[in-house]
Amino acid sequence: MRKKLIFLLTTLLLITITACHNNEDEPRDVESVTTEAEPESDPDIEAEPADIEFTDYAEEVGFDMKAPLGEVATTFSLKGSVEKVNELQEDHLWIIIRKSESIEEIDSREMEHYVTLETDGSFDADLNLHHGEGEYRVTVRVPDTEKDNYYYDAAIFRIDNLDDNIARDVELTKFGIEKDLQFNEPIKGWNEASEFFEIEGTVGANYNNPTVIAEVRKDGEENQIAIPLENGSFKGDVPLYFGEGTHEIRVNLYMDDDDNKYYHSATLYVHNDSNKTFPEITQYGPYIDRGLTLEYPSWTIDTELDSIEYPVKGTINPDAPLAHTASHIIVEIRHMDDRKDKATYYFPVVNNRFEGTAHFRFGPGDYKVTIYVPNEEQKKSNEIHFTSALEINHTVNNIEDQRDLLPSRGIESDSPEIFEKAKEITKGLKTEREQAKAIYEFVSKNVSYDVEKFREDIFHPDDSAIETLEAGTGICQDYAFLTIALLRSIDIESRYVSGYAGGRHAWVEAKVDGDWIEMDPTWGAGYVDGDDFHFKYREDYFDPDPDFLDKTHTRYDLLY
Repeated sequence: MRKKLIFLLTTLLLITITACHNNEDEPRDVESVTTEAEPESDPDIEAEPADIEFTDYAEEVGFDMKAPLGEVATTFSLKGSVEKVNELQEDHLWIIIRKSESIEEIDSREMEHYVTLETDGSFDADLNLHHGEGEYRVTVRVPDTEKDNYYYDAAIFRIDNLDDNIARDVELTKFGIEKDLQFNEPIKGWNEASEFFEIEGTVGANYNNPTVIAEVRKDGEENQIAIPLENGSFKGDVPLYFGEGTHEIRVNLYMDDDDNKYYHSATLYVHNDSNKTFPEITQYGPYIDRGLTLEYPSWTIDTELDSIEYPVKGTINPDAPLAHTASHIIVEIRHMDDRKDKATYYFPVVNNRFEGTAHFRFGPGDYKVTIYVPNEEQKKSNEIHFTSALEINHTVNNIEDQRDLLPSRGIESDSPEIFEKAKEITKGLKTEREQAKAIYEFVSKNVSYDVEKFREDIFHPDDSAIETLEAGTGICQDYAFLTIALLRSIDIESRYVSGYAGGRHAWVEAKVDGDWIEMDPTWGAGYVDGDDFHFKYREDYFDPDPDFLDKTHTRYDLLY
């Protein structure tokens, strides 16, 4: 009769974007039976055999094992057999080795092993007592005869380690074993390194994803990095993000049928002797899948910065999926003190390379930088689909809030062409109001409304102030881009207002002589009759009375 609780295989935990902890198993009572088996001999240590407590389930399936010595130097032998091996639903024993005392710098006192059951029911493995001198409790679990991933306690014994050396193996989960996850020498379960740790190994042919995930943990903080696979092998430097001390590294493998979920597959530890900390960098699968390589920012970038400029530079692998559609990458800069404050930059990809400068435009504080790559081919003229490939966090000091003066997407206020045009337009004008009105008038009188672009709802990442200036045509966003770029180029703070005016619309807000005013150069330019635009300049949309503007315009957001 089975009296013991069935144990669901807790190491096969499904992980989404953030990993979960295995729950530690509570001790359970077992019926004590002292083994009659002969102990393994150890010529260097004189010790009595360990007392093994067998359970009813051990008797039910014909489980038996030789008693190891009760005192060993790190390594003990686990040998025995299971008579009814052909009735078991799994082909491994599940071994839990738990150190009685707590382990410094490592949260879990346990190590888990999976020992292969041969076809004749025999098993034979040398296992390490993983964390130096002290007493250990060893639990041997045997698979259920009816259900997959269920195990029973079969035997429990205690054993003393007389050796103080740490001899951890890489701790593989059952899923890691199923995918034939292996690590190359000299990688062990306990390692020492400085700043980075090189992880290298292989997976079996039954693993179909192009990446593995290395998740780094320390003191309640965690980060992850994707490592590419090539012909079943992986190799990459894992940053020891959190400074001096022991880092837990979990290697995770994706599910066969879901690229967004993965299983915890192996655990190892690395003691870092460097106090250097890295910014919080998170790589997602598309970083590897879409062939993205960053030259800057790199893993060695400082966590804390004091420059308002943030250069971004890298390449797209031309052989990667969707590489031919990657006309741009997107960089989003978000101020974490007020998450609504964000700026988006589109950097063109030319000959598989991209380069540009983003800005920490919202003043000092904590920022998150997100880099996006194309998620699918553009199917509609007004849609571009991107997915996040990498996130990196910084603290930025000693900068000013210049959100309304710095260049941004479509607003090249730092362009010599824009600056020269603004100086030409405002020549001889003294006050900011005179200058702002002259720029409003220039844009309204010199940019025709592109009726076709409006009707077809065409959007392109290269839409910009310079393109509008050169083409002399555009829709509301293009009028706003050019007006703001001209204003900012001569140090007049200005903003892109997104809202509604009988449909989606954009207009401008500018700080003139200390006061914020609104202007709509699109509505000041003229009108559309059928398929044709007709210039008809209207001054009343420069600094209109708020009540007048509110009748037709509804503000939604400010874009940077």
